[in-house]
Amino acid sequence: MKLIGAILIIIASTVFGWEFSGRLARRTKQIRYLKIAFESLETEMVFGMTPLPYACEKVSNQVPTPVGNLFKEVATRLESEENSAPDIWNTAVQNWKKRTDLYMSEINILHQFGQTLGLQDLENQRKQIRLAISYFDQEEKQAMESQKKFESMYKSLGFLGGVLIVIIML
Repeated sequence: MKLIGAILIIIASTVFGWEFSGRLARRTKQIRYLKIAFESLETEMVFGMTPLPYACEKVSNQVPTPVGNLFKEVATRLESEENSAPDIWNTAVQNWKKRTDLYMSEINILHQFGQTLGLQDLENQRKQIRLAISYFDQEEKQAMESQKKFESMYKSLGFLGGVLIVIIML
């Protein structure tokens, strides 16, 4: 019976370590998808002259979840609500951030971008999109560094932490 308990503790702590490791990898991917989404939004708005709700809808179809979900929610709200685009964007980001692995620094970039959404001419909107993309470039570099540093450490610590708990319990 003790052996089964020990194995379950080790398995649980290992899974816990792998989950933390997976969050680092998912964060890096989500930042990359945000960059792609913003580049697509720029293309739709500036070169395609697509209205914001339709541009967000197209972007939502081009990037995987959870990033696509953010743009889908924004598009849906823009078509159905009477609020301003910045209010809709910030509400959508607030709802969406619970379903993502992003850190507050990336969420703050999204909020900062949302403050100007739909309130400027195309050229200034393009500058805001480019600025957000450059911020995401920096965040992606930091996320990749964190992933390289800590990914294997979390996996190892999960397993070794479980072994330590089992040894202490014996």
